[in-house]
Amino acid sequence: MRQFSLGTVLRMTDKFLLRRFFESFGADIEQVPWDDITRRNIDFLQRLFDELPSTDRDRAEVVLRHVHALAGEKGMESLGEAAETFHADASWNEFFLSEMNLYSKALSAWLDYQDIFDYAIQFFQVDTLSWWRKRVDLPMIEPNFDDDARTELEDEIASFFRTKQGRGYVCTIEMVERSNGVYYFFAYPDDYVRDTLVHDENENLVSQTIRQTFEIVFAYDRNEGSCDLYAKLSKTLKEELELIFLQRILDFAPEDEEKAPYDLSMLLDPTFQLTTRPEDNLDVRVTSLTLFWPGRAEISITPRGPLSPQELARQGIRFPLAQATVKKARFRFEFLVSGTGRSKTLTFEIGPPDACTLKNQQPDRVETVHRYLKEWGMEHEDENETATTATPRRLARPVA
Repeated sequence: MRQFSLGTVLRMTDKFLLRRFFESFGADIEQVPWDDITRRNIDFLQRLFDELPSTDRDRAEVVLRHVHALAGEKGMESLGEAAETFHADASWNEFFLSEMNLYSKALSAWLDYQDIFDYAIQFFQVDTLSWWRKRVDLPMIEPNFDDDARTELEDEIASFFRTKQGRGYVCTIEMVERSNGVYYFFAYPDDYVRDTLVHDENENLVSQTIRQTFEIVFAYDRNEGSCDLYAKLSKTLKEELELIFLQRILDFAPEDEEKAPYDLSMLLDPTFQLTTRPEDNLDVRVTSLTLFWPGRAEISITPRGPLSPQELARQGIRFPLAQATVKKARFRFEFLVSGTGRSKTLTFEIGPPDACTLKNQQPDRVETVHRYLKEWGMEHEDENETATTATPRRLARPVA
C-alpha cells in the first residue's frame, strides 16, 4: 500500500475542492490567495491545515488519508461497488465518469456522496485483510440478521471474549451485502483498556485512558455455501468464534468434522504439474514452499521445478520427501497479454487446511484461480446441491 503523504494529497487535489473541504472544518479560507495556489506552491494549504484546532485537524487528516487510499485503481473499484450497493442516482454516474483526477474524484465523493465514500472505505479496507479461515460445508440460505439475531450475536461474541480473554465488554455488529453476493458481518468488540500519552488542546502531555475496539469479519457466501473468517486469534479460538456465528446467523450446528478446504499434498509428487489451458494464456508458478517434517524441522524453500528428492538435495535438505507435509505455499499467476499490453500478476498464499490470502481480488481472475485450484485437487468444493432464491434485503449502514 502506498505511503500516505499530506503534501501529495494537497498537490494532486483540485484547489477549489480543497477550499470546500477546509471550509467544512471551519477554516479561515479567505486568508488564502487561491488563485496563486499551484502544485509547486502549497504552503498556504499546509498552513491552513496546521492552523486547524487539534480535534478538527485530526478529523481532517483521517479524511485525507482515506482520499489518498481511494486515489488509485482499487480505490475507484471500491467507490464503484459502493455506489452500486447504495443504489446511486444518475448524478453519481455523471460525476464518476468525469475527467477529474483520482485524488479530486475521491475528495469530491467525500464532499457530495459521503455515504458512498464511507462504504468504499469499508470495502477497500476489508480487501486488504489477509489470512482468512475458510469453511465450505455450509447451507446455501439467506442469513438471518434481524434485530433479535443481531443483539444475540453481539451479546454472544462479547461474552466469548470476556470469558476467554477478559475483554469484549460491548460488541457492535454491522452487515452489508457486496455486489458479488457475499454478506459481510463486521464485529467490533471492546479491546483491553490502555493508557496512552497524548497532547491536550493546550499542547500539554497528559495520560488518557481509552478502550478501543478490534475487528472481526465474517464473509458468508450463500451462493457457494462458504464462510471466511478474519480474526487475529489462535486457530482454536477462530473455530469457536466461527461456530457461534454459524449457529446464530445460519442456524447451523455441524454434526460431522468439517471438510478441509485446501490440500497441497500433490506438490510433494515429483510428477505433478500445474497444467493450464492454452486459451487462458497463463504462467503459473509456486514461488515459495514451507515444508514440515514432524519432530524434525520446518524449512522454507524456493523451488526451481517439481519437488523431488534431488531438488531437496540440491537445496541442502537431507530429510526424506516422503515424510514431509506442505505447511504453506505461495503461488504466482501471471495473466499474459499479447502485444504491447502489460501482464497482470496475482500472488497469494495457501496454508492448509483452511488459510488463504486470496480474497476480493479482481473477480474474473479470482474465478480463474479457483477453477484451477479445484482442477488440481488443491481446493475442495462444497457438496451442497441447491440454493435458496430469497431476495436480498436492504442491509445495515456501513460503519462510519
